[in-house]
Amino acid sequence: MPTPAINSQIEVLKSLPVSQFKTNSAQIEVNDVFVCREGISHDGHSYAQQAVSRGAVAVIANRPLDIDIPVIITDSYYQSLALVKAYYGHPHQKIKHIGVTGTNGKTTVSHCLNQILNQTTTSAYIGTLGAKLAGSNYPLENTTPDGVTLLNLFHQMAQRETEFNLMELSSHALAQDRAGFVSLQIGIITNIGRDHLDYHKTKDAYVQAKLQLIDRIAPNGTAVINLDDPHAAAAIERASGRVNVVTFGIENAQAHVFATNVRTTRFGSCFELRIDGECFDVNSQMPFTFNVENALAIAASLLSLGWQPDRIAAALQTIVAPDGRAQFLSLNNGATGLVDYAHNADGLSKLLEDVRPYTKGRLIVVTGVTGDRIQDASGIGVLCSQLADTAVFTSDNPMGVDQEDIFRALTSQVSKVPHFEISDRAEAIEFAKQLSVAGDLIVVCGKGSETHQYISNGKGDRQQYIGDLAALSSEVAK
Repeated sequence: MPTPAINSQIEVLKSLPVSQFKTNSAQIEVNDVFVCREGISHDGHSYAQQAVSRGAVAVIANRPLDIDIPVIITDSYYQSLALVKAYYGHPHQKIKHIGVTGTNGKTTVSHCLNQILNQTTTSAYIGTLGAKLAGSNYPLENTTPDGVTLLNLFHQMAQRETEFNLMELSSHALAQDRAGFVSLQIGIITNIGRDHLDYHKTKDAYVQAKLQLIDRIAPNGTAVINLDDPHAAAAIERASGRVNVVTFGIENAQAHVFATNVRTTRFGSCFELRIDGECFDVNSQMPFTFNVENALAIAASLLSLGWQPDRIAAALQTIVAPDGRAQFLSLNNGATGLVDYAHNADGLSKLLEDVRPYTKGRLIVVTGVTGDRIQDASGIGVLCSQLADTAVFTSDNPMGVDQEDIFRALTSQVSKVPHFEISDRAEAIEFAKQLSVAGDLIVVCGKGSETHQYISNGKGDRQQYIGDLAALSSEVAK
């Protein structure tokens, strides 16, 4: 049976009380349309009946299905995606998209740039913190969701006449082309380190995935690149001749935007911002050197949008980091707590090196490694033994991997530094507090503001967790 013309398919959808389109049958609600997708390990067609039972009003599939609701047949998932785009009136083309990728800093840069833009216009955010749109928050399973979910969000943005969309683009999403239909006005690469080798297999493949961001930028758009990063030259070359390039860096006078005289404390940072020969003193509410880099990425992005340097400097002083990023807490026993999202070797190394000068007593680190990063666990353990005085290893989204196997990997190369293994994350944080005395700093890494754990394989089994902030701020026994 030939596939009906797309206009006829749209008419079928318009005859139904369509709410949203979804690719996960378990998330279907009444009047949703289920979009089948055949993947490597799962075939969405097998879950069509579940979607019907949950209240789907129609199914978009790539083959006939024996179910009791309308089935719209397309040639492929990508043709299904084209149908959803057409039904919504191509909402992604009505928004200015700014994409952010990098081993570390994606969330802070996109979240804070979204804050600034919302001061004078309308801007939305999609990323690790979920989706933030017109004052509402929507949880997301992945940093960068699938194309169908993106189109649902873009439709809402277009209805609210949202001007900008700040979107984190993970290496997985870039490699899988999840947002390939989105043309970026600005693409930001914060840095490229080493991560997700469980998926990409090699460092080169991971770097290549990150550099694909350049290809997503519209002609005459702008690539914002960290000139201090070792992969800056490759990124600039890839952009050359097709898109504009604005660079940033710390004390690198060749960068379009750079900072000198950087000074940081646990309460924030101050530096001299230099743009186009002009110099401005900036007092930022975000501590640590890596957050100065994040601020420079934001400044370079605003410069590419035509902002004047003095306006950029003023805006940088207004931003507040997301919850669970470089967030200090005073404990009632005189110790200090710090919650951060650092979850890979690059991020953890930078964080622990930055906090050491502000630690009067012992540096106690509570951390783990996700099940899909177990091959990086020994390196995390080595970092803790080199940069901390005490390490408490715990769970951090084991995702079906036995926690004892993760502990063995974490401690396989740990030196004589005192270290402990406590599977329950809240108990591990409580134990660290009991170990601490006045002047100590407890650094809790890995989850930031997240209040869930993925215990079993994949992300289907999401279990509630009190959260690092709540666990750390609960009363400490004196």
